[in-house]
Amino acid sequence: MMTKAWQIRGFSNEHAHLDKGMLVPGAVYSDAPAPVRGGWTREHKARFTKQDIYERAEAALQLMLQYGTTYIRTHVDVDPLVGLKGVEALLELQSNYADQAVIDLTVFNQEGFERYPETGELLAEALTMGRIGIGGHTLTDEDGQAHIRRIFELAERGDAPWIEFHTDESGRPEHFLLPAIAREAGARGVGSRVYAIHCNSLANVSDDAAQEAIGLVANAGLHVIVCPTAIATRAITRTKALHAAGVRITLGSDNMSDLFNPLGSGNMLGYAQLLAYVQRFYEPQEQQTLIDMLLAEPIDSQASHRLAQLDAEVLYSTDDVRQLLAHAPRPAAMRRGAAATSS
Repeated sequence: MMTKAWQIRGFSNEHAHLDKGMLVPGAVYSDAPAPVRGGWTREHKARFTKQDIYERAEAALQLMLQYGTTYIRTHVDVDPLVGLKGVEALLELQSNYADQAVIDLTVFNQEGFERYPETGELLAEALTMGRIGIGGHTLTDEDGQAHIRRIFELAERGDAPWIEFHTDESGRPEHFLLPAIAREAGARGVGSRVYAIHCNSLANVSDDAAQEAIGLVANAGLHVIVCPTAIATRAITRTKALHAAGVRITLGSDNMSDLFNPLGSGNMLGYAQLLAYVQRFYEPQEQQTLIDMLLAEPIDSQASHRLAQLDAEVLYSTDDVRQLLAHAPRPAAMRRGAAATSS
């Protein structure tokens, strides 16, 4: 019996860091503690140029394109070290590849307001440069709840179409701020525009605390992005419990060939395969759930419209979900705009 081919518009990668991608092998990776590697990354960022950022981001993007991704939402660091060079470079990349992929930008406070107070003004300026979201990191400031409120305030003043948080990334229960994000988003009535990325601490708090938090997330309408490569240093969030509660879950590549992850293929099927192994998405419907995560439409209506208008087709030689996850193959053929390629 012949297996049918499978034609799709392409996969979604809902969390990447194109601006810091492909630093390795130019920079040698050393497996030091995360704060140390963060310091090394700041040293690199201080030397970034717009051209350098563009070229590395383009190289990372081209890997994603080869593996059939057509929607990417990428964080872009904004702080006094790099200024707005990353935003400028990624906006140019967005324009140059508009016929091949939809790329959305989220300006990101990677370093915290306490370390660099000027970051707030830079983020506000960045939000005027296009249709751009804003992102924060709940671990970068000593007062994580104040950081969360500041990001929401900047989003409101700058009319940001979406808001994202690297949430509880350490995995430690004492860093558990997912409930605070859900409550703040709910109180402001913006939960449907908020993404919580990682949510690792959810894996390590008590079952009762986890269930309460999942209820808050579901009631506020938050979206959760799981980055399976996080398993290298901490437990993955409670993906199945979140899904069972009706939370929209998508996957992201996160870092690619940088000082936080020296690997990273850009193959979304590969990331789904990793999550299948780690959390036993083995039953047929569970496997389909992973594929559905990769095919999720963007929540932003303009991004969804641009994706619908994108003249691109991605063809796989099989529609067997088990085979797709087991082998994570490249597409058999792709058509993007006027170009057509086959593997």
